[in-house]
Order: sequence, then structure tokens, then C-alpha cells
Amino acid sequence: MTTPLSLETFRQAFADFSDKTTSVYIPRPAVQTGGEKWRILRKNVVDAVTDHSPNAKFICDRIASFELADFRGNGIAIFDDGENQRMAHLNARPVASITTGEPPFILPLLADYQSRETHWVLFVTKDEPKLYLYSGGSVADMSDRLDAPKYRSVEARRYVQDDVFFHSGSRGSARDSDSQSVYHALGSDQSQEREKTDEAFYHDTFDAVTEALPPQTKSLHLIGDEGTVGRFAEIASHGQFELTQHHHGGSENIEQKIVEIFADETAADDQLPESQNLPDLQSAAAAGQLGTLYVPIEHSQLEEMHDQADEHVRLRSYETDDAEAVENRTAMLALANGADIHWYAASDHDAVAELRADMRW
Repeated sequence: MTTPLSLETFRQAFADFSDKTTSVYIPRPAVQTGGEKWRILRKNVVDAVTDHSPNAKFICDRIASFELADFRGNGIAIFDDGENQRMAHLNARPVASITTGEPPFILPLLADYQSRETHWVLFVTKDEPKLYLYSGGSVADMSDRLDAPKYRSVEARRYVQDDVFFHSGSRGSARDSDSQSVYHALGSDQSQEREKTDEAFYHDTFDAVTEALPPQTKSLHLIGDEGTVGRFAEIASHGQFELTQHHHGGSENIEQKIVEIFADETAADDQLPESQNLPDLQSAAAAGQLGTLYVPIEHSQLEEMHDQADEHVRLRSYETDDAEAVENRTAMLALANGADIHWYAASDHDAVAELRADMRW
């Protein structure tokens, strides 16, 4: 379950949005050809948003200027009600969708924000740092968005004569024709220079990681050789992430090691409340009766990561009486009236995927 602080932050972010909000989710296309396909898809998305919601100028303008490299996760969510606007990056890949004339469609973003079984992992190595995203038992290599330096480039950048200078002179007479160049080391010995280069490399790598991760990311797992990971963690400890170290020698089988690290973390949810029909739950949410709303992760509208993700972005829309829209309105009402939100896996309980709730009264 999410911490009260993070859920309260989420609650406040959408407190002022009206029930006339346009919500758009766009997954990161699986295209790697310089972004040309994305530029075509982007125009199609802008046209679709314009058709559905001509007044959503913020959304259209934001998408029109959005480049493939701007995807900091696996998708984006954008909300606009004419008075309030918000955009968020998602760790997981959302179903392409649009809702109009509804409260903000928050369920995919909320599921992603609470990060059920989702972790960012940095493989720390001087050869080539790599970034991975673990979600629900699978690992995706996200290094294409990590603009990390190679150690050799940092080393070359630091290979300057600032720490050493020399001049010609003699150890005897000034007229000595065999005078030698005399070098004066102003800096440190070779091991200290290596340490300075290491520190510059780790700082640059951490800056690249900070830029690459979605802004809501709070934790980062580090994997690699013990000494390398430990030194990097010393520098990264001054940043915004909660760090966890995992030691793994060499560069083989990194993805398998990541799966093994998180293999035991999935715990079965506690016993679920009794089933109730959706209209009754919506009424109870509006009346402030809900203490905790249980939402099936199967209804999050987030997709599992895979290499063959659809390159075509077609926005799915939801009618007012569709179950997805009703569930979203119920969740918005529950949040507005102070309820907690808990995501559960119906498959773990051999249960029907449906909203359930603990009642306050």
C-alpha cells in the first residue's frame, strides 16, 4: 500500500481539476529509427486529440513539440480542463487512450505512481553504465535514454596539463647547452589522479541517471562490482533517490540477476473485502463512506513490457457508462473524500477483477 504522504501528494495534484477534463495517455512507441516514425505517429495523435477535444490546446501543443527522446519512461499522461494542466511520465507502458468531459482519468497514472513491483536498476560499470526497468517479473533495457559518459571520454577530458607544468632550465650554469626540461608536479600522484577521474565519471553518470528517470522516481537499485557500486553510492547518496546496492561481479547475465533480486518480493495481498456492485461503491465513495478502495491491477490500463510493442498509437476512448469510466469516477470520489487506494492482483486470489472496499461506516 502506498504511504500516506505519496497518496496525499497525488490527491492534491488533482484536487482542482473539474469533471470536464481531457485525459490522454501515450505509450512510448517501439521505434528506434531516429524518431521518424514517431514524428508521423505524433501528428496522428494530435489530430485525434483535436477531433475529440478541440479546446485541449495545452495537450495538443505539448504533444506537437514532444520528441521521441523526451520519453523519460515508457509513456506519458497529459491532463487539461481549460484551467488546470498537468503532465506526467510513466514508468510502465500505458494503453493509448483519451477521455473527454470526465474527471481526470487517473487509474493508470495512480497505478504507476504507486509503483507496484516496479524498480529502476542501474548497472554501474566503468565500461558502459546501463539502465534497466524491472516490472512484474520482466526486465527491459532502457539504456537508450541514459546519456551516460564512457570512462575513457572522462579520462581524456581530464588529461590536461593543468596539474603539471615544465620549463627549460639548467641545474648549473645558465649557459649550459645541455640543460634539461625541469618538470614540477603541482598536483597529486597517479593514484590520486585516478581517484579524481573516477569521481568525475560517477558524478557525470549520476547526472545522466537523474535526467533519464521519470521525476516521480523515489528509489534506485544499483548493481555491479562491490567497489564500483559502493563508490558510486557515496556520490549518489546526495541525490533524490533512496539507494539499494546489489553486488554482482562481471557483466554477464545482468538481466537474469535483476529478476533474481526481486523474485521474492511479491507477497500475497491480505484477505479482500466482500464483493459489492459498482453503483453502490460509487455512491459510497461520494458519501465519504470508503476507508480503503481496492483496485485490481488488471484494470490499471498498463501493459507488460515487451520488445514487440505496437508501433501504432491509436487512442482508445471510453463512453460515460463504460466500466473503466465508472471505476475511475469512483476512485476520484474516494480520493477526494480521503480514502486510501490499494492495488491488488485478482489472479493471486482466484477472484473476479473488480473494485472492492473497506467501509468507514
